[in-house]
Amino acid sequence: MTPYQTVRHYAEAVIVEKKSRFIATVSPVGSDEEARAFVDSVKKRYPDARHNVYAYLTVDGMTRYSDDGEPKGTAGLPVLNVIMKKELKGVAVVVTRYFGGILLGAPGLLRAYTSAATAGIEAAEIYSVRSYDKIEISVPFSVSEKVKYELSLYELPECKVEYGEKVTYKISVLSEMTEKLTSRIVDVTAGKAEIKR
Repeated sequence: MTPYQTVRHYAEAVIVEKKSRFIATVSPVGSDEEARAFVDSVKKRYPDARHNVYAYLTVDGMTRYSDDGEPKGTAGLPVLNVIMKKELKGVAVVVTRYFGGILLGAPGLLRAYTSAATAGIEAAEIYSVRSYDKIEISVPFSVSEKVKYELSLYELPECKVEYGEKVTYKISVLSEMTEKLTSRIVDVTAGKAEIKR
């Protein structure tokens, strides 16, 4: 899995622009179905709103957006642009608008929907999703110090050592570093390491 950024949790943020209230509701989503279900749930939550504009980008790269009655290009696309500029995946944003009686015009709508989406995403906290492999490395005592040194060169969120007939290291390593690490262990132990994923 390639690392990517998404939002940590469900969140809401509210902005007011010339008496219109914009409520940004944000959620992590895994698939198109999950994103659509989230959008529907927000629409049900705010059935009396003038507009429920949405945009989402799934983990596999599918994008969808809707202006929901706002002038074309002033709402859904700006929300999607916020998601894309922040380089996020697996995120759905619905911006609900309660009309305040003052027309905002295209520039005002674009600014308001962009600001609301940005505030909602910031409230949901951006974080990186990364894939790790669990590996077990068993080596004779004679080469265990070399392995210990090699492992110290990597950022390992988990590294346990067990002593028996051999020294066994139980580690977690970033998936993109697994090949490099295991290849290096084989080299420094002259092929004496037993490696299990």
